[in-house]
Parts: sequence; C-alpha cells; structure tokens
Amino acid sequence: MPELVHSIKFEVLETMNLSQFRPFTTLLICTSLLAWSCLTTALAQETQVPIEIQKKQLELDRQQLELEKKQLELQRKQLQIEETDRQELQLKETEKAVNMKLEGDVVFDFGKAEINSKAGQILDKVGTVISQFPEGKVLIEGYTDSKGSQKANLELSKRRAQAVKDWLVRKKGIAESSITTYGYGETKPIAPNTHPDGSDNPQGRQQNRRVEVTVEKN
Repeated sequence: MPELVHSIKFEVLETMNLSQFRPFTTLLICTSLLAWSCLTTALAQETQVPIEIQKKQLELDRQQLELEKKQLELQRKQLQIEETDRQELQLKETEKAVNMKLEGDVVFDFGKAEINSKAGQILDKVGTVISQFPEGKVLIEGYTDSKGSQKANLELSKRRAQAVKDWLVRKKGIAESSITTYGYGETKPIAPNTHPDGSDNPQGRQQNRRVEVTVEKN
C-alpha cells in the first residue's frame, strides 16, 4: 500500500506544469528588489546626515580661522610709540582708532591759522603715528574757545584743521586723499570758557583751543 501512494504522488508531480510556479517566483524577486531598494535608500539617508554635519563644521572652522586672522591683524597694528610721546600727544587708542589731541597754543599763535615754528616736532610725531596705518583714514578737527564771534571762530577752526593737513601732506608724505578736515569753532568745548561767576577761565579756554587728529585702523 505505501508503494502505491508513493507512485500516485510521483505521477501527480510529473503531471503538474512547472510554469504554475513562475508567478510566485516573479513575486518573490520583485519583493526582494523592493526591499533592497528601501534598504539602500535608508542607508544613503543615514550617511547623508554626517556629510551635512561635516560641511557645517568645516564652515564654522573657516569662520573661526578668519576671526583669528583679524584678531592677529589688530594685534599687529597695535601702535608702537613711546609713553612720553603718548602723553605729549594726549593719545588714546582703541581697537579701531587712534586719537591725538594737540593744544592749539602749541601749534598756532593766538588767533592765527599758520603753524608756528615750534610745532614741527609734535606734528612730526603725529605723522609718524599716521604712517603706521597706511590704509587708515585720517580725520582732523579744529576747535576754538569762545573769544570772538562764532562766525570768526568757525572759520579759524576750519583753517587750522586745513593747515595741519597741509603740513602732514607736505612734510610727512601723508596721502591727501586719506585726510578729511572739519572745523567746529567754539561749539564743542571740553572745558568751561568761564568760571561759574561769569569771569574768564584762561585754563578752560586753553583746553578748548585744540586740534584733534583721529586715525582709523583698517
């Protein structure tokens, strides 16, 4: 009896058409390809994230290097000048600019806009400071005390600022195009021109008669 059953099974298999299994085979192949495609896409997405992070990190590193470069440049441009000269020029320095204050009585005779014979030494030091910043912009501002009319003082302050500019261009070779001048007359005092009782304040007026030179660091 077992031999008969085995014989019947073999005959049934022999009579079956193998093409009946082809749809299942095709379905299996398609399913495998789809799974592989999904896996590949997932792996690509997983590897894409680190790449984007690396790009951002590289950009941050580049920006950091630029910042350090600028800081080193500012350090290199720190003004080299003797302390005694700093005091004489009443020099103040920041990261962006250097300011020098010249007493008007040192550079000019009273009420005059022509540079006097004693001013050469201090103006030479001003030129030396400016020359340390060849790409910097220079601003020269003239001021007066309150003696005289406002109109006359305004004109005098403009002429004094221009006189300092002309001297620096002629004597120190500073580029004329890099210098801008303004005159403010008596409008911006840094000390009282008179005492509280209305009497004259010579010391205050002396401080107000001045020329300020500002050099931008570039």
